[in-house]
Amino acid sequence: MKKILFTTILLATLSCADTKKNIEEDKSLMDQSYFRHLSYLINIKNETAQKYWPDFAKQDFHQPIVYYTRENTFVLNPNEHILNNFDYQEVGNFNEVKVIQLPDSYNETTSFKFETSVAMDSTKLHYKQPILYFQSYELSKKFPEASVNDLEDWSLMVIHELFHGYQWSKPKMFALARATSIPGGPDEFLGSYRGDLEWYKESVKKENDVLKAIWIDGADLNQNLKQFDSLRDIRIERIKREYDVNIRAAEDYENTIEGNARYFDSFTRRYLAENKPETSFLTEKDKKNIIDRFKGYKVSTDSLNYNITKDRYWYPLGFNMSMILEKYDPDFKNKIYTEKVTLRDLLEELKSSQQ
Repeated sequence: MKKILFTTILLATLSCADTKKNIEEDKSLMDQSYFRHLSYLINIKNETAQKYWPDFAKQDFHQPIVYYTRENTFVLNPNEHILNNFDYQEVGNFNEVKVIQLPDSYNETTSFKFETSVAMDSTKLHYKQPILYFQSYELSKKFPEASVNDLEDWSLMVIHELFHGYQWSKPKMFALARATSIPGGPDEFLGSYRGDLEWYKESVKKENDVLKAIWIDGADLNQNLKQFDSLRDIRIERIKREYDVNIRAAEDYENTIEGNARYFDSFTRRYLAENKPETSFLTEKDKKNIIDRFKGYKVSTDSLNYNITKDRYWYPLGFNMSMILEKYDPDFKNKIYTEKVTLRDLLEELKSSQQ
């Protein structure tokens, strides 16, 4: 009996020691601005998701995260492939997630690095599993193409990619990603047509105008969806006829993956317009990088989200599809990626239900 009691006390003592060690490790990481900033954006992500998309709030990270700073490169939530095949140093825990530091050869401070990647090359960190690569706030500010002005701005960029990790964590969506052929990537496979062909550019604008009129102006749902289908079918069939390329599946995928991520961006803006996330752990210097840039934000006047301004037309198309579903089928967030994989699937279901 005494032996059992002693073992129990010993285990409890060790458990307390481990907990204390984790707290100390977390505190040590939070001494660094780049981990305080990361904690700030995770708070924004989770507080926003809890209000608008609860399933996205269940985990901080849905994939490993490669986090570049001015001095070092860290991996948060490393998978077994990384832990078993690469050199690293354990540095602690962040929100109960393991953090390791990679050798200096992995540092990237000379070019902007911000992407979610997966590959079949076993020498890559992102072997068979999506991994998010991004740079700290201080490092991102070095690159004009990042257009980072403050911590909220930077947080939105990262949260957008974290949402891609969430999308790909759904088996049906990840299976669709692997099955969808997009030679050269979407900019080359889809965007080049808009850049090179005036008739194509005019068509996607008309299609987008028809979609946004449904949720912004209250235009007839069925009539506009039918008009959208007709315009889109004519455009896709013409590309197939003249170039012998079928872009339908790639466009359905990109409308969903990027358009729906942009849609969550709008939730983040909506949340920040009315709420101030927890910042007690930030220093006064950190707080000077928060300018409340989204005060007064309204999604109905955010023309940069719903208008086509660049060759990546699938972003606003998918965004407007998402806004239509928000208006007519708010529960779509519980169906997409599971029951119905793409925004197009859900719009078809919506259209059928209105007849």
